[in-house]
Amino acid sequence: MMVFTLACWLFMRSGYGLVLSRLADAQALTGGGWGDWQAPGTGSITKAKAKLGAEPFKLLFARTTVPAGTPVTPGVFHAGLRVVTVDGFTLDVPDTAANEGFFGRGGNGSRSQNPYPQLRALVLAESGTRVLLAAAHGPSSTGEQTLAVDLLPALDSGMLVLADRNFASWKLWQAAAGTGAQLCWRMSASFTLPVRQVLDDGTYLSQLNPPSKKDGDPIPVRVVEYSVTTTDTHGVETSELFALATTLLDAQAYPAIELAQLYHARWQAETGIADLKTTIRGGPEVLLRSKTPIMVEQEFWAMLCVYQAIRDLIGYATPAGLDPGRISFKRAFQAAQDSTTRAALSPQPT
Repeated sequence: MMVFTLACWLFMRSGYGLVLSRLADAQALTGGGWGDWQAPGTGSITKAKAKLGAEPFKLLFARTTVPAGTPVTPGVFHAGLRVVTVDGFTLDVPDTAANEGFFGRGGNGSRSQNPYPQLRALVLAESGTRVLLAAAHGPSSTGEQTLAVDLLPALDSGMLVLADRNFASWKLWQAAAGTGAQLCWRMSASFTLPVRQVLDDGTYLSQLNPPSKKDGDPIPVRVVEYSVTTTDTHGVETSELFALATTLLDAQAYPAIELAQLYHARWQAETGIADLKTTIRGGPEVLLRSKTPIMVEQEFWAMLCVYQAIRDLIGYATPAGLDPGRISFKRAFQAAQDSTTRAALSPQPT
């Protein structure tokens, strides 16, 4: 059932019976044939998966959450710190009463609800390799800052954490910095960042004020402000202001231009998430299979296990010093699909 559940993510558009036949055909041709074995029905498979539960896949995923990049892997380190990124996504799940009651539907910022219940997830990804170092999930109504607390145990003093403006809060910053990790987060316009001292490079020292005095003291930060100008196909220019807050207070050791360039490596995580949602899931219109929250959880952790296996395959295939991002995730995924049924396609000895 472990192998079968993982294989379901290799063949997301196939039903349980077809996935099982792919696995069984490959095994039968390498052994003594089918014999009197009868393929179980969908109901029996579902019951067996339910008995297995989600915990084995969660434990398996935890064993894969090991940094993969080395100092010679492009994009992994900055100034001796391993760069990691926090980002989130949602997954549509089947429209059942149990799933709707647990996950809710969300609204994507609009007044109308989504057509399907949604799981909200958050991942911590290593920049460069896009390997996942931690993950958390919950109902669609769960805030990303709430989910981020579950990622904190994966942080350490050798990391530099990138995050977008959805994560900016005094409380979460204090907790993340308390792990010893360095932070570089984009701040929302609602944040007040008083100028305490302007530095030679144009950045300035500021502070994050607590919600109230009883919560604690202000946290010193350095602020890097810059604008990004884009031009559309009609020649119209649009300028967007970025304000990054960082625990890296030394302007000489950590130049502003390098931090601004580094922040945009945050999109590495979004590229990995796109591989999850498009290549593995099979496209944005594909729902997860499970009709109950506990089985959705099983699917979620199994999906991340398959994602990690593909990233491991890419790492194995990437020569030292080459950017792993140059290896096609889609082709690596197809190679994993082929390997699952290779025995059925290979010539057999007579």
